[in-house]
Amino acid sequence: MSVSKKNIFSELKNIEQSIFLNESVFYPEYLPENIYSREKELKELTFSLKNLVLNKKANNFLIHGPPGTGKTLVSNFVLNELSEYSLKAKYIYINCIQDNTRFSVLSKIVAFFGGIMPRRGLAIDELWTRIKELFSKSTFSPVIILDEVDKLNNKDLSALLYDLSRFSYNNKYFTLLLVTNNKSFILNLDLRTQSSLFLQDLEFKKYTSQDLKKILEERIKYGLLEKSISADLIGYIAGYAAIRSGDARIAIDLLYKAAKESEREGLLKITKQILLASSSLIDSIKINEKVGSLSKEEFNLLKSLENDMKTIEVYKLFPNISERTLRRYLLKFKQLGFITLNKVDEGKGNVRLIILNFSKELL
Repeated sequence: MSVSKKNIFSELKNIEQSIFLNESVFYPEYLPENIYSREKELKELTFSLKNLVLNKKANNFLIHGPPGTGKTLVSNFVLNELSEYSLKAKYIYINCIQDNTRFSVLSKIVAFFGGIMPRRGLAIDELWTRIKELFSKSTFSPVIILDEVDKLNNKDLSALLYDLSRFSYNNKYFTLLLVTNNKSFILNLDLRTQSSLFLQDLEFKKYTSQDLKKILEERIKYGLLEKSISADLIGYIAGYAAIRSGDARIAIDLLYKAAKESEREGLLKITKQILLASSSLIDSIKINEKVGSLSKEEFNLLKSLENDMKTIEVYKLFPNISERTLRRYLLKFKQLGFITLNKVDEGKGNVRLIILNFSKELL
């Protein structure tokens, strides 16, 4: 007697129900209707870029701050609004992790102007000739967001920024928004490029727990079913992200993963147990991403650190590495969010107390 095969989808719980109203609200490219806790930064960018509507030159910006503090979000939001408001300005967003060479960035700019790249490719000088031709025929002022700009190839960075900042045609210019987590990359540019860019500094400080709570509440409003998560769990997520460099992406990612896991379990409400399991997973993923950027020597140092360890103890622990190098490594760990360095009043010298911001079990 034949037994009918059971369809694998019949095993899924509540397949016709979903905790999500709109899952795309949690995607990285989503532009929310409201931008919270960034009023000052929005006004600064808007005030400068309005010059493009008036056929005037706008400032180039150095937009910097810790990861997940709204730098890319605000840049895209303002320029999207500008493009809707006036045909006199258009923008292109370029992620320099993906497009990290001069050739790649210039190719994207050619495509932005509607140019077609031949199959054989073009040399750099040919690309520039094509861009100049297209620019001269355009009816708008171009704005370029170079996100993660410090990830551009070092050999290409100065030349690319110099050429873009110096070029003009008929009183029109490229306006550059340089977005980075580490503003010190500017020091590696040659002096003529630094001078040509004439950058306006715009710093994004880390979000507070209250800031993050507002951001989460909007995503929940548009993305999840009503009453799918309690107020105390929203507070937990906000606090969790606040102590991890105030990174909104961590908060949104944790909420999204918890909602997906709830749906997998056939639930229409996020429980504390699911949220705690998701936070452990997030910690592991984020730490592994950051650890991948460390050298073997840096990783060994990170593994050796203990909570409440003083920097002077680290220097004694690694006598074969210069104090200057160790200080540089510790500063990098601080920038990556692995540690906090607190000043200690202990006689002479610049002694710091090391506070670990992660569980060493995740390394």
